[in-house]
Amino acid sequence: MEVIFIRIDKRHLKVPIDTILYLEAAGSYLRLITIKEKYSLSQNLSQFMRTHNIPDLVRVHRSYVVNLSKVDSFDNESVYIAKSRIPISSNHKEEFMTRIRDL
Repeated sequence: MEVIFIRIDKRHLKVPIDTILYLEAAGSYLRLITIKEKYSLSQNLSQFMRTHNIPDLVRVHRSYVVNLSKVDSFDNESVYIAKSRIPISSNHKEEFMTRIRDL
């Protein structure tokens, strides 16, 4: 099982990668949404993506990154993961479509 450690307050918490649903930018913070929990991290989305090289994570919008293995469905405008609707921007649509076909 692959894991990452995220900093919450003064502790580092182990999060299994296969529990990550998606990430959402929130200004200079990042919301990490997992199957059971939601975490707020004090880094932006670009920093997280540079720091953690996770092949299943793909950017679909300037404010969203999704875990490809957790995608339930998608259409031309959105990705659906666990009852959440995540927009796909035209700038990131081609990469998402390429990566989802390769699954």
